[in-house]
Amino acid sequence: MTIEFVVKPKVCILATGGTIGHRSKDGVAVMDFDPEALATEIGLPDLALEFRHVLRKGSMNITPEDWKTIAVAVAEAIGGEARGVVVLHGTDTMHYTAAALSFMLRDLSLPVVLTGSMLPGGDSGSDALPNLRDAVRVAAYSDIAEVCIVFSADLRRRRGVIIRGNRARKIHSCAINAFDSINIPPIGYVENGTIILTELKTSRRGSSKLRLDMDLDPNVVLVKLTPAETPDMLSRHLKGAAGAVIEGTGIGHVKTDLHSVIADFAKPTVISTQTVYGGERLGIYDVDRQILDIPNVIPAGDMNSETALVKLIWALGQNGDVKSLMRTNIAGEITCP
Repeated sequence: MTIEFVVKPKVCILATGGTIGHRSKDGVAVMDFDPEALATEIGLPDLALEFRHVLRKGSMNITPEDWKTIAVAVAEAIGGEARGVVVLHGTDTMHYTAAALSFMLRDLSLPVVLTGSMLPGGDSGSDALPNLRDAVRVAAYSDIAEVCIVFSADLRRRRGVIIRGNRARKIHSCAINAFDSINIPPIGYVENGTIILTELKTSRRGSSKLRLDMDLDPNVVLVKLTPAETPDMLSRHLKGAAGAVIEGTGIGHVKTDLHSVIADFAKPTVISTQTVYGGERLGIYDVDRQILDIPNVIPAGDMNSETALVKLIWALGQNGDVKSLMRTNIAGEITCP
């Protein structure tokens, strides 16, 4: 008699903390729930789920060093022949980590999916289980090879949305559909267990060998300009930094009395916009010529400010021209002119 052993495709789930690792006690959320307890409820028997605990942090405490730890854990999971990887993460800074992984995980050959929950994972009725189930589906079954975020697409949790990691932004502090895709369509949706991709061009699964580019310089500041910003204030914000992202107004406008401060700073300075949609579009007005003529100024294009910040942290750690790297599309984060 011949006995055949069927090896199930493996999805590695890396837990890093966040609300999905909480439960409510006495009216407050406490981090004492193990999201691995949700595994038996996922209901995907054709898959082998492997949980690993990488960190146990609220995402407000996640640092660039933690991005490296998570990237190494993802690489180890891929080396262990995972079909896909899911990273459980707090929602506050999930989009920062997703953007960082999109730059550090080079030549990715399979999906790396971040998800979490807005309601404690150990509570009845939490969005943790449907988010996790959809994330596992995307990791196992989708034909993409990108870092993405999978989360609730609407308040009723009728479907999940798949967002490119470096295009995601948390746009609501408490609603379960907390994330949106900025300036490009989502990669797709998960509806009734089916993955539906949009027309957005994505990287597809392949056989490329993963490379880790984890050299970072986190000495970067993000400054939001207001009508009250003075040259002295901006100088204080920039002092000692290796680079900066400055959120201008509208399409990225910067008050003219601040131009000399940026020029004197002389370090890479990315100009983005504090608006959510549309991106930086300096050059539409003649006054923009002054800021665009400053050698260290780098237009952000349609990158959101958080992605621009993370990319600058990464670009400063590479041995290359920072301005050129920032203006080059590395992982779908920018629509180049």
